[in-house]
Amino acid sequence: MRPSAEPRVGAVRRRTARCCVVVAALTASVVGGVSAQAASAGGPALGQEPASIRITPENVRFNNYLRDLASPRALVGVVGGGVFQQLRQHDGTELEDRLTSRATQHAAEVSVRHGMAALMHRSTDYHYQFCECHGFGPRVQHALLEAFTDRRDDGSRALSVPRIAGTYAGGFASMPFERGRSAGDVMAGATLSLGFSALFNVARELSGVGRPH
Repeated sequence: MRPSAEPRVGAVRRRTARCCVVVAALTASVVGGVSAQAASAGGPALGQEPASIRITPENVRFNNYLRDLASPRALVGVVGGGVFQQLRQHDGTELEDRLTSRATQHAAEVSVRHGMAALMHRSTDYHYQFCECHGFGPRVQHALLEAFTDRRDDGSRALSVPRIAGTYAGGFASMPFERGRSAGDVMAGATLSLGFSALFNVARELSGVGRPH
């Protein structure tokens, strides 16, 4: 009998994922090396006062991107989510593929969101702002506004296209690593994710947890 192609497909996926991780690590090293060389090239001579570092919007965007991509909180979310999904679902997917799927989804989501935010001049430095209003309706409306809008450079709000696009892009990026997952499943999962984020904001607003005193 002809051997099943499934083990070979899984092996190819794992090798591809490892290559992507290596490329990402090398890219980060190159970027870090170039930044360090640029800083040292214009650095002060011995005995002179160090020049102040100019903070630009590009610096802030890049730092926010790295924080969202590879902070300890993000890594714990990827690993913890993958392990929890493995314990909850028994569809034959190996834990290695599950973790690769979660990591790919996270990287694609963050990259698309930050890339589009830079092109559209939207802020990625997100901090939930509690409403100073009173009453159930206005507070719920404010929580939903925080969930589905971003700040422009001038401080005004607009529909959070980068965040929404990133959520769907992450779901589609993880499809090759999960068995039996269709495009419809991805769309439904991404929509539920956005809905849960909105409900979390509503619960936080109404409960007041984290509200500064």
